[in-house]
Amino acid sequence: MDIRDAEALAGEEVLALNFIRNATSWYFRRHFRQGLRSHIFEVLDAGDVLKETHGEIRAGIRWFPRAVPRGMFRILRNRFASLDQVLDEVGKYTLILKMLGPELLAVSQEFIVQYNGPRGPEILLCGLQEYVQGAVLDPWYLHEETPLEIFFQTHFPGEPPEKNIVNKALESITSFVEKTRHMVMDKGFIPDLAGNGNLLLTNRGELKLVDINNIIPVNCNDKILLDDKNYPSCDKSIEVLSILEQKILKKQNLLEDVLYGQFLCAKRIERVRLLEEQFYQKVGF
Repeated sequence: MDIRDAEALAGEEVLALNFIRNATSWYFRRHFRQGLRSHIFEVLDAGDVLKETHGEIRAGIRWFPRAVPRGMFRILRNRFASLDQVLDEVGKYTLILKMLGPELLAVSQEFIVQYNGPRGPEILLCGLQEYVQGAVLDPWYLHEETPLEIFFQTHFPGEPPEKNIVNKALESITSFVEKTRHMVMDKGFIPDLAGNGNLLLTNRGELKLVDINNIIPVNCNDKILLDDKNYPSCDKSIEVLSILEQKILKKQNLLEDVLYGQFLCAKRIERVRLLEEQFYQKVGF
């Protein structure tokens, strides 16, 4: 079976791929948040996995420390007819890295391999991505009054969040919104912000975009663009951007904004809702 059609892959299947060296020092563990566009794996040190499964003795007590990923390995499901198509995909990542910068993005090393699949040799695009240890910033469930304070109290319990961490998170989100807006207005593209777990916020107050495989063209007219999975990701991503501005940055009168006025009108939102409903019915959610 072609790995791009497989619902899921096990770590052992990754190690068996023709373009993966038999790296006994590393262990691939399927990440729980699989994407429609990629297989995603945690890359773990084999020694750390051994400690996680068999434990280690500390001061006479056996501990089972969870292995922390050294990186994230992605195998894109895309089928490319030519090298130019692959380079175009890589160019989208290069664009988002240039516009957002490494401080707001889980940086990735993209590489092209030859995959010996059931139909013979084919081009495959993979990535070795920075691992971000953080909590999902879900824009649909932000507290109205003090969203960042509530977020840190919920996801990083213990001591009350330090004011400087909350301020740093506010600065990071402000920078993310500004740079994303520039990307939309100047380049006509927006990253996918609406997917589950696409935005992570660390306990240091750093916002990171971790989904870099769906960069969407923005069409500023009445046509609602669907991505390659027939999801209205452009409109939903702009909606997420507006939520960050409204609930976290406390911006007012967004319908008067040059970016949001067209996308957030009631009639368009209803059309998007119906398209989103059709998408979820099709994929079985």
